[in-house]
Amino acid sequence: MIVDFPQIREIDINPLVADPDGVIALDARVRVAATDVTSEDRLAIRPYPVELEEIIEREGDTPLLLLRLIVQEDKPALQTAFARLTPEESRLYFAGLRKSLPHIDAARFTQIDYDREMALVLTETGAPGRTDIFGVVRIYADPDNEKAEYAIILGKAMSGNGYGTLLMDRIIDYARDQGTGSIFGYVLSENSRMLDLCAELGSERAPIPEDASVTKVTLNLREA
Repeated sequence: MIVDFPQIREIDINPLVADPDGVIALDARVRVAATDVTSEDRLAIRPYPVELEEIIEREGDTPLLLLRLIVQEDKPALQTAFARLTPEESRLYFAGLRKSLPHIDAARFTQIDYDREMALVLTETGAPGRTDIFGVVRIYADPDNEKAEYAIILGKAMSGNGYGTLLMDRIIDYARDQGTGSIFGYVLSENSRMLDLCAELGSERAPIPEDASVTKVTLNLREA
């Protein structure tokens, strides 16, 4: 309530009775006052933005998918998803072969600072930590929110069904809503599928002088 309603100035619950069967509030008082301050501006740590969650319907009797924020409970599932990548997928996504996602990296990827980064996962419906992860897209912005680097991973089983475009669309919408100036990423020049997707989204390509095998793609999010 305090997070969702900045008008709340004080909540007093008295008495509060606790016993082996549970907790009962016998009396409560709420003091409110008008304010122009938003809920986010009042908080030292931004709350979980539940409004970004989205149910993804699939054809036929195939189970629904859920698009949501990554949370720390996803660490084992993220490591499992990483281990499922084929050597070719690992090479294309990471410009090199990585056979596993170390514990420290998995922890860093699943415990994010909403003020500067965001990560969305495409997963089964269900509780985090108990569902498989099929795709991840993330951005990390600079302190001035002028530029944000993005990265996307989508398992082979999900490719070719529009889920890559879905993930990119949602992270672009989020970055634009945050006022980010542009997002950019690095793609292997031979990864034609990803480069084609970036082109469809309106990104510009630029070669990397020191490494011809990599292309930088940039999408401007502000009107000229």
